[in-house]
Amino acid sequence: MVDYRKLLDAFVGAIGRPDLRNPGSPSQGSVGQQAERSATQIAGQTPDQLLQKAKDFAAQHPGLTQTALVGLAGLLFKGRKKSGKLTGNLVKLGGLAVIGGLAYKAYQNQQAVKGATGGEASAPVAPAAGSDEAVAQSALSLPETSRFHPVSQTEDDALLFLRTMVAAAAADGQIDQAERSRIVKGLTEAGIDPEASRWLETEMASPADVEELAAGVNDPDKAAQVYAAARLAIDPDTMQEREFLHQLAEALDLDPAIRSQIDDTAEGLS
Repeated sequence: MVDYRKLLDAFVGAIGRPDLRNPGSPSQGSVGQQAERSATQIAGQTPDQLLQKAKDFAAQHPGLTQTALVGLAGLLFKGRKKSGKLTGNLVKLGGLAVIGGLAYKAYQNQQAVKGATGGEASAPVAPAAGSDEAVAQSALSLPETSRFHPVSQTEDDALLFLRTMVAAAAADGQIDQAERSRIVKGLTEAGIDPEASRWLETEMASPADVEELAAGVNDPDKAAQVYAAARLAIDPDTMQEREFLHQLAEALDLDPAIRSQIDDTAEGLS
């Protein structure tokens, strides 16, 4: 059975990796950094080269499959995210906490806007700049009864956020068969559950559309988290990515002011 929470943690951890656009510039130092370097240098190699690289990595560092998963998952977001700047402390909270914290921070920002204007804001107003620390603080301050808290999230929620992130990454049409092969073989050879790798391969081959993603979302808190997951996955640098986010927000019936807050807060993280 696929551990969707673990896979979501890896996706969010991959976004926190530095220089996703420049995987050929590895850092030197610890074994963990070597693991990252081994994983991120895979991009652009043939499937046979990828397979050998992953086998060598697994043999040399048998205890670091989670690190490998994070690094290899970064291939999915390579070229779709600016240099990762999520702090280690934020990423360590886990994927559900990062997504929930981002959405909750957007709500906090919007409440501050309403308070400053003396009531309902008639149009989105730019919030104070987002930061990893602000999002982490929001995540840590969540009461366990909140719909944004990881305790309130289910495996189905983690699956929904994963599907949203894959769909967002695929929005520009650049995940072709060769790239899917690189990503999935890398995950498999790094020791990741083959069932999880098969799930990812299937999802990348046929990403969910916005109507499918929004179909089971019936409250504004969940809608904000789904949109936050998409916004974490990509920086909307292309027309296709911007259109995907627009259509997703529409399908979720997301408050435009909250969407603006999520966009601006996510921009502060990247």
